[in-house]
Order: sequence, then C-alpha cells, then structure tokens
Amino acid sequence: MISNKSLYKLSIFISGISILFLTTGWTNQNSDYQQGGKEKTTDEVYKNIKVLKGMPASQLMPTMHFFEASLGFECSNCHVRGHNDSDQKPEKRKTRKMIEMMNAINKNNFEGKQIVTCFTCHRGDANPETIPAIMTEAMMKERRNEEKSDDEEIKVTNRLNTPEEIISKYQNAIGGKDAFMKLTSLKIEGIIDMGNNRTAPISIIQKAPSYYLSTTKLPFGEFERGFNGTIGWMKNPRGAQELDGGDLQDVELSADFYAPINFLKNFSALKFSDVQIVNNDTVYVVDAKYSDIRRFKFYFDVYSGLLIRQIQYDKTLLGELQNQTDYSDYRSVNGILFPFKMHISDYERNQNLKYTNISANEAVDINVFNKPAK
Repeated sequence: MISNKSLYKLSIFISGISILFLTTGWTNQNSDYQQGGKEKTTDEVYKNIKVLKGMPASQLMPTMHFFEASLGFECSNCHVRGHNDSDQKPEKRKTRKMIEMMNAINKNNFEGKQIVTCFTCHRGDANPETIPAIMTEAMMKERRNEEKSDDEEIKVTNRLNTPEEIISKYQNAIGGKDAFMKLTSLKIEGIIDMGNNRTAPISIIQKAPSYYLSTTKLPFGEFERGFNGTIGWMKNPRGAQELDGGDLQDVELSADFYAPINFLKNFSALKFSDVQIVNNDTVYVVDAKYSDIRRFKFYFDVYSGLLIRQIQYDKTLLGELQNQTDYSDYRSVNGILFPFKMHISDYERNQNLKYTNISANEAVDINVFNKPAK
C-alpha cells in the first residue's frame, strides 16, 4: 500500500521530465523566497532556525531530505506534525548538536570543506555501526572482482579523448543537429510504474525554445509543473505557486527544448573522467557542472554514442544527494531517437517510466504554459 505522502513525493520526483534528461527536485513549502531580487535566508523565511542560519532559504527543504537519506528518517522523527518549529522532540535538539559537531570536524580537519557528512557515519541508519562487519565469502569475492576491475584497462578501438568529441558523437547518434532543429513541439504520453501494481499516467507538452508542461494524475489529485519561457511554477490540489532554487533549475532544464543540442551551452567544467562497464555496455563517463548547487555524470555508449545513464548530484547545506536515470528502448520520432524507457532511482525509490507515444510538430496553444491563477 502506497501512502498519500509517498504518492505526493513521487509526483514531485517525476514532474521534471525533459526530452532526454530527467531532473528531480523538492517542492518548497514557501514561495516567498525573494526580496528585492535577492534570495531570503533560512532564518528570514522559517521560524526557530538556530544552526542553519544565514543560508539560502530554498536550500532548507533539500537539506531535510538529506537527513532522510542519511538516517533513514521521515519528517515526523524530528518534527511535531503541524508544528515544524517546535523543539518538543529530543531528536530535533540532538540533530542541532550533531550538525555543530560535524561542522567542527570539517573546519578543524578539512579546511572547512564538506568531507564528513551525516551519511559518513549513519549510512541510512539512525544508530551508526561501531563494529566492522565480518567478511563473508560473497563480500570477499566482490572485493576481488573490484580489485581486478581496477587493475584492468578497458580498451576501446578508435577511442575518443575529449568531452566535446563524445557529446558530438551523441548528438549525431540521436539524429544530428540539423534534424533536431526541425522539431518545434513535442507531445508525450507515458505511464509511471510505482510498484505494487500502482501506475500513474503522465503527459508532457513542450514547445521551442523553452516552454514546458508536465501533468501527473495520481489517485488523490493532479500535479502540474510548467515553464512559460520566464516563470517556473507548480500546481497541486492545494494550489499553484512559483518555483525557486533547485525546483526552478529542474523546470528550466526540462523546458530547454533543444537541450541535447545545447549541451555545451548548458554545462560547464566538462571533463572526460573514465571508461566503464555499465550493464555490460562500455561507456564514456563525462562530468559536468550545471550550477553552483548541481552537477552531473553522463554515461554515453562507446559504440552507439547514445546516453544510457545520468546521475545528478544536488548540493544541500550538509552534503550532496544523488538521483539516477537509466535510458533504453530508443525509437525514432521524425528522424530523432528518443528513449522510451527510463529506470529512475534516488535514495528512497525505484520507478519505471515508459513513454507510450511521442508526436512532434503538432500545434500547441502557448497559453497552456502559463501559471494557473489558483
């Protein structure tokens, strides 16, 4: 049985789907993060902030998710339901002390760099393990395989050596820049498989150069996320609001109609980091930076050139969270290859998304991308 809370969080997880990228984000509970063109701080927006003061307000909710991932917690483990500012629960008071301890370790030992995080010790458990695990035969075999893999160089015929060459091959593999530029709109229909025989339909409308609308229909309501070329927004059964921070970056990247062609424009600090084996496929791994709070690893098939995996890393106030998307079942639409299947995973879920239909260059009413009044 999937709870309403899990379904709601799932809707957020899948509402940032773009052409060949899937980005995730967290829905901020406060949209009033800007003041005079400058983002407000955590203590200006939220009540009773004692340790995480002076930080960008849009980073607080992602940081709460970092706690969830690191300790296996939910909000109610530390917060009183309906009274998030309350200090009634001892777990919340203890968390503040742990943050101060962690910050002191990093300051005194790692020049203030974020080397030690909550996850360093907790590893998804509220009570960190203090005794090393016994080495089983299976663990020993896995370690030997890892050591063997590290010692072996993966040989690639006609190997590419720069991220620019790898990305160019990818762009040609999906159909080429000229063919891609002939697309002006996309309408996508799909199904997200949530497990336990639960599915939800999702539809996406895109129009060049930067208009986007995704709609996910869940049992308790409809969820939308859109971008009208200027403003990013979301709507759920409780109403509509503008997006900020990482949420806004999600929808901006999704809205870039020509994202695969704009690869070098959208990403900086590109680095060809490795050749690896992923699901029996040999891949080039390219590191890239999208913003100060977001970076990626892209995995391109050495032979086909297609993107088969991406890992997105989002910076929070206390560490990075990651989510992964694996792409498969590429099919041609107007001469351009699109992945019709995606396996999506983050720290708490694994889901499968399947596109059932993609149509191109249909007429689209531009008004559908505007933020709803309510």
